[in-house]
Amino acid sequence: MFSKKQTIILIVLILILIGGIFLYWQKYDKWPWQKEVRVASPTATASPEGSETPLPPTLRSKIMKDLAAKIRQLSPVEPVLGGQWFVDRFWYVSGSDEYVYAEYEDGHILRMILIKATEQGSNFDYKIEAYFEPGESDWLLKSGQDSQGIKDLDLYELNQNTGEWEKRN
Repeated sequence: MFSKKQTIILIVLILILIGGIFLYWQKYDKWPWQKEVRVASPTATASPEGSETPLPPTLRSKIMKDLAAKIRQLSPVEPVLGGQWFVDRFWYVSGSDEYVYAEYEDGHILRMILIKATEQGSNFDYKIEAYFEPGESDWLLKSGQDSQGIKDLDLYELNQNTGEWEKRN
C-alpha cells in the first residue's frame, strides 16, 4: 500500500491541516457557513411624552448629587496616598428618603457611611450615624450604630453617559 516514508508524510500533512483548521476556528470563533443572525435593535421614536419638559429632580436625586459633592467633608477618615473620595453607589432604605448608605473610595480603599439626611429649605443637613470598612464578605461596623441594617435597600449607581444617579434594583 504506502511506504513508510509516504505514511509519515501523510500523517504530517493531516496534522498541519488539523492545526490550520483549529487556528482558523480560534481566530474567527465560527465557521464560514455559520451566518450571523442579526437582532433588530429598538429605535428611538418621538413621542408626546418625550417633548415635555423633564421631570423635576426627586428629593433622592438632590440628596445624592449634594452628597457626592460633599463626601470629602463628610467622610470620618482621610483618603490615602493623596487621593480624593468619590461616591461609587448609594443604597437608600426602601420607603425612606431620609436614610442612605454611601459607598465611596479614593482609588485605593473602599468605605461606607450611613447618613441621615434632613432637608433644611434648599439645603440638607447630614448626620453620620455609622461608619463601615469592608470585611471578608460584608461590611464591618467601625463606629456608630447601624439603625437601618435589617431593612430592604434601593441601589443607585451613576450613569456615566447622563451623569445622573439611576436606580438599579
